[in-house]
Amino acid sequence: MKWTGVRAMIGALAASMFCVTTALAGNAPIEFSDVKAKNGMVAAANELASRAGVEILQKGGNAVDAAVATALALNVVEPNASGIGGGGFATLRLTDGTLVCWDFREVAPLAVTKDIYASEQAKKEKWSMYGGKSVGVPGSVAGLFTLLSKYGTLSFAEVAAPAVKLAEEGFPVDKLLASMVEEHFAEISKYNPDGTPYTPEGLPIQVGVTLKNPALAKTFKLLAEEGSDVYYKGKIGDAVVAAVVKAGGVMTKADLSAYKIERREPVTGTYRGFTVVGPPPASSAGVHVIEILNVMERFPVAEWGHNSGRFLHTLAEVSKMMFADRSKYMADTAFTKVPLKGLVSKGYAEKQAARVGDSAMKTIDAGDPWEFDDAPKAFYTPAGAHNSHHSTTHFSVMDGKGNAVAWTWTINHFFGSGVFVPEYGFMLNDEMDDFSPNPQSVNAPEPGKRPLSSMTPTLVLDKEGTPFMTLGSPGATRIILAVSQIIMNAIDFGMTMDEAIEAPRLFNSISGGNAGKLMLEAGVAESELEYLKQRGHDLDLRPKDLYFGGAQGIMRRGGEFIGGADSRRNGVAVGY
Repeated sequence: MKWTGVRAMIGALAASMFCVTTALAGNAPIEFSDVKAKNGMVAAANELASRAGVEILQKGGNAVDAAVATALALNVVEPNASGIGGGGFATLRLTDGTLVCWDFREVAPLAVTKDIYASEQAKKEKWSMYGGKSVGVPGSVAGLFTLLSKYGTLSFAEVAAPAVKLAEEGFPVDKLLASMVEEHFAEISKYNPDGTPYTPEGLPIQVGVTLKNPALAKTFKLLAEEGSDVYYKGKIGDAVVAAVVKAGGVMTKADLSAYKIERREPVTGTYRGFTVVGPPPASSAGVHVIEILNVMERFPVAEWGHNSGRFLHTLAEVSKMMFADRSKYMADTAFTKVPLKGLVSKGYAEKQAARVGDSAMKTIDAGDPWEFDDAPKAFYTPAGAHNSHHSTTHFSVMDGKGNAVAWTWTINHFFGSGVFVPEYGFMLNDEMDDFSPNPQSVNAPEPGKRPLSSMTPTLVLDKEGTPFMTLGSPGATRIILAVSQIIMNAIDFGMTMDEAIEAPRLFNSISGGNAGKLMLEAGVAESELEYLKQRGHDLDLRPKDLYFGGAQGIMRRGGEFIGGADSRRNGVAVGY
């Protein structure tokens, strides 16, 4: 078996990888390493998970088979960020050209009320973040089985085999996982006094210790034998409900048995002749990535130069306007009419572009996309912003048959609710925190409702309609800007995949209609920072770290796969 493309491997780099340092527009040098392969590739936030996916490709599986294998392996090696106790989205381009998005986002339990998190007690005790009241009904198992059965070529047992082996034999704990366990030790311990694989003997697991999770291996085998019903209608579901109720939650077996995965029509747009494909609500981000790109398309950004002051100023202003729209309009479309057509229209982008001036906006109102939509205008109470966490995980897969998969899934904050299902070895999400605590908000919790998400598994197709990139990132609302910037880096500035991922990023949000600080990652030239200050931006300079996401992407160019995996996280692209 020949493996290529492992970042920072001890010893010589594999022959198909090259490392380059480049400088753009006077910025500090960007160090990146692209992975190249001819047959197929997986880019995930952990090398062991990427290897699991490629193992399935080499056994004859397609990109969907490899994606399910990668997801299950991530549940083992990155339990803090995703797994079968959570949910997510997957955007696919199939060999025949079909584009589809699957929404296996968590939903609110049926006993939930709009004001469940509005009381002072709920806020003080953080009901939406920790314990049983924070757990949404998980959708990940439905996602795994639906995608595999519809598009895969192998059995669940076959694609789960690498993850089962990892869970049974164990793997050495790295610095990132150990630090995450230590950071969230209080919550994990509070709800699991008898311990977890991550807190052996009542203490955080240490770097270098072999982490085994035989209960999770047993779960994967049980799912292979009995299918998803054992989770939603059987004994795994019983254990999930028991864990939630023990931690103060209101989930019932009826909530699990009622869960439905949704096939969605992806939102699509164009950027300089390329087609951008992403998830619709309950993900806000597919719409808003296109909204940002539509506006930026009206400016000569390539002429301005990468991360020039003018480029950064314009993107910051567009970002603030986008977040005003997100706050006001975005929610689960099963419960709320959202002006999707208006938000992604070129006409609306033209009006938004005209709002960008020479000075930084301090107060920002939402635009009016309704005039570009086909539905009567509606008015909503804006939701609050959720910008703090940088959890979740994304991975990308491409095969030689033309299939491309972008898959983002999560348990929300690192280690989710803190509630562990001991009999079956997985953490439960705290996805209810993605609802607004304001019962009047468009994104208020309701029974069976999906909370608003920023997950953005994105595909970019070239001018002939074939896959050019598959990408995505963790990072809460910062995902939207990360994905938008990576796309512009590739299309406007001609960067390769890893170069586009490693380039310094910005983030500028709003709260209550007021502009937040313009957050800039290390690497922007001093002259460009001065330009931004002169235009009234309040800068927050930050190091290159997890705050700005952990993107994983694959580019296909000239019959070759070019992988990029984010050094802000433990990302590794593997190809063969």
